[in-house]
Amino acid sequence: MRLSLVALLFLPTVALAKPKKAEPAPVPAPAAAAPVPAPEPALEPTPPPPPEEPSGARNVSFTVSLTRADGTSRSGHVKGIERSADFHGDQGWESGAKDITFEIETAKGEKVVAWTDVKSINIAPGKMPDDVDCTYSSDFNPFMYECSIRTTTVANLKDGSKGNVITRNKWRFTFDDGAPVELYLYKHTERMQADATPGEDQEEDPGMYTKLQQALRETLKKSIVKSVTVQ
Repeated sequence: MRLSLVALLFLPTVALAKPKKAEPAPVPAPAAAAPVPAPEPALEPTPPPPPEEPSGARNVSFTVSLTRADGTSRSGHVKGIERSADFHGDQGWESGAKDITFEIETAKGEKVVAWTDVKSINIAPGKMPDDVDCTYSSDFNPFMYECSIRTTTVANLKDGSKGNVITRNKWRFTFDDGAPVELYLYKHTERMQADATPGEDQEEDPGMYTKLQQALRETLKKSIVKSVTVQ
């Protein structure tokens, strides 16, 4: 028993010492805040597009007065004149110096006239229905129908001569404000496409001529141009 006590007295100090507590793990430093992006510069408002240039040719400069069947008129400075490439403008409009002339028939024969040579033009429509010609074209789908009334159109020129206009093309005057006025000098025509489904088989529809002749009657009362004065 004595020996056991002595042995215990001489145990290594290390054996009797209490174990040390583990040191706590270091707290990680907070992550650096992401840099705040600089504010984008404010977008400047998009300026409005410039106003569209009025359509129409710019190839003449004179004053024109157009009088219609109902007595209303349009007068003003004209900056452009165009002539239809075909009778009705389906193939576009032409505005070259040679394109905006027309032919008249005088006692001495046919004569080519420029608009600058014109003093006035008088348009006298024929009678309904005796002076009306109607036809249709299958070149269009649906078919295109038209009725034309013959006119007696006299051009009075600045040199004192005159003659009957025989050029059938359509004309377009463009005033300074860009407003166009279209008219026929010789043979006023009303046109209308058939009320049909494109591509289906079609036959001539006489009812279309009835509609067109009624449209002609209304035009002859109101909107047909009967006189043109050039200054």
